[in-house]
Amino acid sequence: MNHAVAAPPDPELLFNCDLSNGKVVVVRLNIDVPTYYYGSIDKVEMTLPKSEGNKTQVRAGQVAFAGGGASYYRFINGVYSYVVYSGIGKGWEFTGLKVYKNAKLLMKKECTNGGFLTQTYRGENLVQESDTGDDGTYGYAD
Repeated sequence: MNHAVAAPPDPELLFNCDLSNGKVVVVRLNIDVPTYYYGSIDKVEMTLPKSEGNKTQVRAGQVAFAGGGASYYRFINGVYSYVVYSGIGKGWEFTGLKVYKNAKLLMKKECTNGGFLTQTYRGENLVQESDTGDDGTYGYAD
């Protein structure tokens, strides 16, 4: 079985994570838009945005905390948000996937391997959560 890798095999890989539920989350740049893939090594169960290259359903966020900070991408699918997240603060650390319905957290799964990879891309061409005020909902480890 393949596992998340610690170094990117190509410059378009932004996030690569084995989850505690046995699934994998990968985020790659596709037509300059982060694209979310969720499933197993053998089968992708969900891809967002649904329309290739549609950046209107993707957000980027960065939040500063005492003793750290967090970076994340949020993929919007109707009333659901899929947030790949990596953050550290005073006394806590979390890298993984959070799923919301509206603003209610439904699921939180930690990476058992992998997470954000060092990249120069920081979502510059996306709507920033700090501009919408949504960083107060999705920018915390919950």
